[in-house]
Amino acid sequence: GTKIQIGSAILAISEKPHTGCAKFAQRYGAPARKFVMTDEGKQARLRGVNAHVIQDGTVSTGDTITKLS
Repeated sequence: GTKIQIGSAILAISEKPHTGCAKFAQRYGAPARKFVMTDEGKQARLRGVNAHVIQDGTVSTGDTITKLS
């Protein structure tokens, strides 16, 4: 539920972890995918996060990410 702002857009981060997929394994290898799927890898969110848009906005390269709540 953490909210962040990037540019003028506001996003809410999901509690559900983003897990590795076939594309991830192809790019980084099966051992890397296996590691990000462990409890340790999921807790560290090594694969990234899921988020949804709360407020539309413009995001540009170099924009600062600000934690709102």
